[in-house]
Amino acid sequence: MSFKIIGYIGKSFGLEGKFYLTEPKLNAEALRSLKYVYVGNGVEPDEVHALLSVENRNSRLCISVEGIESKEAATRLTHSALFITDKQASSFPELEEDTDIEGYKVFENGIQIGEVKEIQELPGQDMIIFITMDGSTVMLPYVEEFIEDIDDEQGILHVQLLEGMMDDH
Repeated sequence: MSFKIIGYIGKSFGLEGKFYLTEPKLNAEALRSLKYVYVGNGVEPDEVHALLSVENRNSRLCISVEGIESKEAATRLTHSALFITDKQASSFPELEEDTDIEGYKVFENGIQIGEVKEIQELPGQDMIIFITMDGSTVMLPYVEEFIEDIDDEQGILHVQLLEGMMDDH
């Protein structure tokens, strides 16, 4: 079974095991339509939970799941990823990837430095895996601090690396 990350478990809320959802990819209404969600710290989940409630609290989503009934239990899950199955995800067009950049050429300061091999969805953040011109593999956090521009027409990813990021390559 394949899974898609729909957010990350943030701070606990209250004493009954509720928690905030950070970086949610679905809105409250879409989340409420789910019966089950999956939780884990890797690329695949470790646990399955029935979804009990979804609330909007000051423009943040707060959820509760079966089996997590205390502040301590919710705190234990902090920073874990919240997943749904690919089958569940197919019901939500908003989860379709905006841009598939696999195969894009990677440029820094106008010079090609590699080609995107894949995107890895990790609990902390997504990573761009690219192969340099000399065949080395580089992992780059998929965050705006490193991405200057994505040119879909040309198939080019313009990046700004930190000094030393490719020294070993």
